[in-house]
Amino acid sequence: MEDMWLKLENATDTVDFIINLPNDGCVSVLSEISGKKQPDILWGPKYMKKGTYRLPMPTSRIIGKKGKVELFNLSLIPETETGSKGNGERQFNSPMGIDYDTTRNEILVADTGNDRIVRLNYDGRYLGKHGGFGVSFGDKKEEREDSLDNPYDVACGGFSNFYVSDQNNERICVFDSYRSYKGKFYPPNNQKRYALNKPRGIVTDYENNLWIVDGRSDRVIKVAPNGDKILEIGGFGRGKQQLKSPNKIDVSVSGEVYIADTGKKRIAVFDRLGSFLNEITGYFRQPSSVCIDNDGLLVVTDTGNNEVILITPEGFKLASLTSASDGRKLKRPEDLVCSNDYIYVLDTGNHRILHIKRLKEVKYVGWQVKNTMLE
Repeated sequence: MEDMWLKLENATDTVDFIINLPNDGCVSVLSEISGKKQPDILWGPKYMKKGTYRLPMPTSRIIGKKGKVELFNLSLIPETETGSKGNGERQFNSPMGIDYDTTRNEILVADTGNDRIVRLNYDGRYLGKHGGFGVSFGDKKEEREDSLDNPYDVACGGFSNFYVSDQNNERICVFDSYRSYKGKFYPPNNQKRYALNKPRGIVTDYENNLWIVDGRSDRVIKVAPNGDKILEIGGFGRGKQQLKSPNKIDVSVSGEVYIADTGKKRIAVFDRLGSFLNEITGYFRQPSSVCIDNDGLLVVTDTGNNEVILITPEGFKLASLTSASDGRKLKRPEDLVCSNDYIYVLDTGNHRILHIKRLKEVKYVGWQVKNTMLE
C-alpha cells in the first residue's frame, strides 16, 4: 500500500512542501504552538485527489517552526438527541440559537419560544435556565430587567460570560461568569443612530469582539469588548458586498468572517476589516447558520433543504445529513455549534438538539524548519 510522505525543498523566499497523498481527502499544513492545544492552520483545508503535489510556503511563516501535514476525511454520524416540545428542563419551544462554552463544556441554547436561555452539559444533562419573559398576570410593570423576549441567539464570551441577542427588546444583554444578569451590552442608551432592528446571530471572535447580525437592517456590526462599535458590514443592496436577510455568523481564528446570507442563498466571506473576499453558493436554498470546526471546515444548516452540509472553505461539498439517529428527518435546522468531537444542531422544527459525532480518519507526516537548516 502506498504511503504518505513529505519532502522539503528550499527556494528563494519559499520552502516547497512536496507531498505524496495515497488517497483522496482534505489536506492541511499545521504548525504547533508551544502552550497552545490547537495547532495553527498555515494552509488548507483543501480537498485534493490522490497524487504528488508541490505546495510553496513563505519561509517567513514556517522558519523556526514545526508541525505536521494532515490528510483526513470526516464523517457525520448522528448519535443521539436531546429535547422535545415543552417548557420543562430538557424541553424547548422553537429554539433558534446555540453555542458551546469550551471552558465549562456546556451547551447554551436560546430557547426562543420559552423566552429563556437553557444550559446543558455536553451530554445533554440539564444545568439551569436564565431569563424568562417575567410578566406577572400580564402586568407589564412587573417585568424584570433580565426578562427576555424572543431571544434569538447566545454567544459565549472570552471571560466565561455569555451574550444574548434579545430580539424583540432590540438589544444585546450580557450575563457574567457566575451566570448572573449584568445588563444591556449594546446599543448604548439614548443613542438612536446605534439602534438595532431585530438582532439575530451573534458570535465572539478570538479577540473577544462581538459580531452582531442586525437582521432587519441587512448588516453585521462588530463591537469591541467595551461596547464601542468598530465597523459595519453589508446593508441592503444588489452587490456582493451587500446582504439580504442575514441570519447567523462565525469568525475564523485568522479573522475571516463567514455570514449565512439567507436571502441571497449563500455564505458570504469578508476579511476582519469588512472587505468582501468571496461567496459560497450552489448548495443552499435557505442557509441559516455557519460554523467553523476545529479542522477549519465549514458546517452549514440549510432550513430550505432541511439539511446539514459539510464543506471546505473553498466551497467543495464533503458530506451532508438529513436525518437524526432515530430516523426522523430534520425539520428547520436553524443553528449549530462545533466542539472537538461533536456538532450540536438545533433541529428547531422538532424542538430538540442533535448530537452528531465527528468521525475523523487521518494520516499525517511531521515537518520541522530550523532557523539554519531544513529537516
